[in-house]
Amino acid sequence: MTPTEPNHPQQEKPGYHPGSLRDVFTPRDGYRITPILMMINMAVFAVMVFSGVNIMSPSGQDLVRWGANFTTLTRAGEPWRLLTACFLHIGVIHLAVNMMSLRYLGMQIEPLLGSWRFLVAYLATGLTGSLGSLWWHNVAVSAGASGAIFGIEGVLLALVMTNLFNDEARKELLKSTLSVVGINLLIGISIGADNAAHIGGLLGGIGCGMVFYPGIRAELGWPVPQWMTAKWFAVGLPIIMVLITALLIF
Repeated sequence: MTPTEPNHPQQEKPGYHPGSLRDVFTPRDGYRITPILMMINMAVFAVMVFSGVNIMSPSGQDLVRWGANFTTLTRAGEPWRLLTACFLHIGVIHLAVNMMSLRYLGMQIEPLLGSWRFLVAYLATGLTGSLGSLWWHNVAVSAGASGAIFGIEGVLLALVMTNLFNDEARKELLKSTLSVVGINLLIGISIGADNAAHIGGLLGGIGCGMVFYPGIRAELGWPVPQWMTAKWFAVGLPIIMVLITALLIF
C-alpha cells in the first residue's frame, strides 16, 4: 500500500528473515505498536490460562472476572470494561485469528499512519466497538480485539477515499477493503460473533481516518492548515468522538 509519494523500502538487517518470529514480534520503524499490541493481547491470554481459565472455551464467568464487556456491570458503574475487553479473547482460536489479522493490517497500515496514530486508532476504535456492543445488546458478555481490527480497516477505508492514493490504487484498495469487511461481517453472522462491536469499530475507524488525513497530507508535503496537523487534533478528536458516543449510549 503506497501513498502518492512512495516510501523508501527498509534495509533488512543481518539475520533478519521476513515471516520469522523475530520479524513478527520485534518492534521497528514503521512497525512499532503492532507487535507490542500483539504481545499484550497474548500475555493477557497466557496469564488467564495459567490462572485456570479454559484455553479453548473460557466460561462467561471467567471472562467477566477478567474484565470482559458485560453489559449489566458496564452500565452499572464499570465503564473500564469497554477498554479491558479489547485485550481479552474467548479461547486460543479467537486469539490466533485476531492476532493474525492485526499482524496483517499492522504491516500495511502502521507505516502509513505512523505508530502513535495507529495506537490512537486501536484504542479509540476498540472503545467504539465496545460501545456498539453495549448499545445493541441488552445482556451480553463480549471480548476481543476484533472491534479495533475492524476499526483499523475503517481508518484505511476513510483514507482510501481521499487523494492520498492515485486512481488505480484507490480503486483496488477500495475493492479489497470493502471485500474484506463484507466477508468478515458475513462470517460474524454465520458464527454468531458480535457484529455490533465490529460495526461500531468500523464506524469509529472511519471517523479516525478523517481526522488523521490532514496530518498525513502535511507529512507528504502538501499544504494543510497548521492547527489540523497538531497532535492534539489527531488525539483529541477521537477522544471526543468516544466520549460523545458514550454519553449517547449511557
